[in-house]
Amino acid sequence: MKAWMSYAFNDMRLEDVPMPRAEPGWVVCKVRIFELSVTEVAEFRGLPVPSHEHIKKMLEERAPLQLWGHEFCGDVVEVGAGVTNVRVGDRVFYHRGAPCGTCKYCASGMTNICRSAISVSEDTPGCLAEYFPIPASTIATLRPEITDKEACALQPLVSVVGRMEAAGIEMGDTVVVIGQGPMGLFCTQVARVAGAAKVIAVAKRDPVLEMSKRLGADITINITKTDPVEAVLGITNGLGCDVVFECAGGSKDQGHAGVDTFIQGTEMLRNEGRITELGHLPAGSAIPLRQIDKKGLRVIGTRSPSPKMVNYAMDLVATKRVQIEPMITHVLHGLEKVPEALEISGNKAKYGAINPAQVIL
Repeated sequence: MKAWMSYAFNDMRLEDVPMPRAEPGWVVCKVRIFELSVTEVAEFRGLPVPSHEHIKKMLEERAPLQLWGHEFCGDVVEVGAGVTNVRVGDRVFYHRGAPCGTCKYCASGMTNICRSAISVSEDTPGCLAEYFPIPASTIATLRPEITDKEACALQPLVSVVGRMEAAGIEMGDTVVVIGQGPMGLFCTQVARVAGAAKVIAVAKRDPVLEMSKRLGADITINITKTDPVEAVLGITNGLGCDVVFECAGGSKDQGHAGVDTFIQGTEMLRNEGRITELGHLPAGSAIPLRQIDKKGLRVIGTRSPSPKMVNYAMDLVATKRVQIEPMITHVLHGLEKVPEALEISGNKAKYGAINPAQVIL
């Protein structure tokens, strides 16, 4: 079969490789469609994302590797021993990492809070291939109402829903979503469904903010025209918002905001408000504690989604309460299009993209 093999940062080659086999607890999937997350594009380029050192070591010691690619829709074609959650012929997507099974939390039966989870496409082969193996516990069968394109982008939505569950949106909350890429647009839509009274979308591109408005934002703020902290404080009569979802932070080399938007989020929150960061701040980032301590803010970190939240995310898409397809602006055809997908997904403003470019096999 054909698969993209990584030799170093910025060096990926399409090669003939052996067909994978399903080991116990694993399945083999035939890929229908995939997309590279913006974080994976940054990893491929060697930018200072949190996983940089881990990937650097893997490439130095074990290259070539079938790295990257976990947002996909595919068909199960082989099932390993002991697999009971999916069958051959099921159409599936990836929703969460697999608990490591060996840490103190897993040993105590608390696999839901394992922080050493097996990361598909880093610790296992990625889906930039015609077929690839994946732990069965990390995938779920799709409902027929969900299209392949929607399924391909479901994993980020599952992450958003899990983080929103942790943040605890309450009916009547004023929610600010900073950044209106895929994660931000998901936050905007889910916040509305979850009962927020007012959803404020913050970004720097008018076309993206127009989509935010169509998908449920009550108010939009363009940071190139308005100071977002002053605007939010004005909207809330000086009180501040209840919850901030920060989806713009990350490496400035990738066109993101570094830590600036997270800091702005702490400044626009009310006392004892909640903030969570979904943009993957650069490794070694320093966040001033003054606002967090002074206001008694709650900072919510990563949380693995529960099976209930995985099903909830699928239901949101199946019932069209959350819309994915309007965000999909670039669709390519053929495995050989991965370099073009990397270029578009890593320079979304240049190409007018919102969601990462999808590749249909």
